[in-house]
Amino acid sequence: MVVRFGIGWIDEILPKGFPTNTSTLVSGPGGSGKPLVGYMFASGWLKNSRNVVFLLTSTTLEYLRNTMKLLGTNLDDYYGRVFFIELDPMVDDIEPVDDTHVKANFVKPGVWDEALSLANVYLSNTPSELGAMVVGAALNLLFFSPTYGKAIHEKIKGVLSADKTKTYFLTVNTDVFRDMVEDLERVADNLMFSRMEKPMKLFLRIERIKGAPFERKGVEVPLSRDILEEIRRETERGKRNLIPAIKRL
Repeated sequence: MVVRFGIGWIDEILPKGFPTNTSTLVSGPGGSGKPLVGYMFASGWLKNSRNVVFLLTSTTLEYLRNTMKLLGTNLDDYYGRVFFIELDPMVDDIEPVDDTHVKANFVKPGVWDEALSLANVYLSNTPSELGAMVVGAALNLLFFSPTYGKAIHEKIKGVLSADKTKTYFLTVNTDVFRDMVEDLERVADNLMFSRMEKPMKLFLRIERIKGAPFERKGVEVPLSRDILEEIRRETERGKRNLIPAIKRL
């Protein structure tokens, strides 16, 4: 099944719609706005009465809420349809924050599965015929773990290649672990590349889409310079705090 998002630039590059129950990987260098692309797809998904699970790696929940508002989506309006899994490498496995939010050490593959299972239970109270979209950014940061890095890479690779129970929209940074990133690029159903051009303009190009037509030309993502600069600052802050902690796992 394909769905349309009702967002002009997305509908332009996906004229017949976006394929559900597929995996999407957005790949690009640091600072190229990849999380924002995921948030915009999530916004369109939510506005069509669907559910979203946010995997928060290098950004905080407060930042996500504020950014989604800037993109025209108040997450408070979708209570029951959103679930937040916030990476915390300092906890053993999972710590509940409230009924919609857990902190989880999903550097560990087993915790990844457990956290998504909790999301499934919560979202089952507000079922959607298309299931949930799982949106996660900067997932290659998990590969810094000397103990779990290779295992979580294999977990994500398996999710992208074989898990059709959800619609996955994940992003990775090509600046580190290039070989591991290329493995993920090869197995994802849908592959997109982001780039940033001066003066602070974000472009997205689709390399492939499973079972739906698409425009191959790159398109400028209509985001203000302020939003693009803030996401870059936020992700840099997140990386400075997270990488040392993940390297100790």
